[in-house]
Amino acid sequence: MHSASAPLSYQAVGHLGDSTFSLQSKSTDLCLRPPTNKDLPSILEILQNNANSKFDRSLSEASIAQLIEIAQRWTSLSEPLTSLMFLICHPNHDAPIGIAGFGWIGPMRGIQVGDNTSRAGVAGLMIQPAMRGKGYGHDALKMVFHYGLHELKLVEIRLWSHSGNVPMRMLMERKFGLQTEEGDRDRVDEFGNDLLWAVTKEKLAGALSTKNS
Repeated sequence: MHSASAPLSYQAVGHLGDSTFSLQSKSTDLCLRPPTNKDLPSILEILQNNANSKFDRSLSEASIAQLIEIAQRWTSLSEPLTSLMFLICHPNHDAPIGIAGFGWIGPMRGIQVGDNTSRAGVAGLMIQPAMRGKGYGHDALKMVFHYGLHELKLVEIRLWSHSGNVPMRMLMERKFGLQTEEGDRDRVDEFGNDLLWAVTKEKLAGALSTKNS
C-alpha cells in the first residue's frame, strides 16, 4: 500500500491572501503566485493565445469581454474559495509562462466529513507554447495537486480534457501515471471534454511512488 503522505513538491512562502504568498517548487526554479489586477494583461495574453485555448471551448468561444471577466475573477479570492488560480513564473522570464489552478472549487455531493460537506476542485493548466517540453507543466500541476489536496483539504481534484489534447493526456498518463476514469469515457462535459482524471491523495501518492521507484 502506498502512503498518502508523500513529501510536498513545494515550499509555501507566506499565507494565502498575503500579498507575498507563493508556492516555490522544491525541484525547479518555478514559482506559483495568485494573480493581481496588475497581471490582467499577462492573463489575457495567455487566454487569447489559440495554442493555449483551442481545446477549451469555455475560452476559445468566449468574447474579449468574457475573457476579461474571467481574468478579473481570477484576481480575487472569495470566502469560502470558489476558485484559485496561479500564475506560473520563472526567474529567467519577465512575464508569466503559464497559468494553473482551480477554475472551480465547491461542495462534493454525497460526501461529508463530520458536519461539513467535503469540497472538490476542477483543475486546469496552460503553458505558453515556447515554454513547453521543459517539464514546467508537470511541476506546476504537481504543486497545484499537492496544494489542493493537502492545504485546501479537497477530497478530489478533477481534470477534464479533450481527447485531441495529446500533450495533456501524455502529461497525465505518462508523467503522472494516472489513468482516465473508466466509467466516464463516454461522458462529455458542456465544453466538449471527453477525458476525465479524478485525483485523490491516495491515487497521486501511489502514482508518484510508482513513477519514482
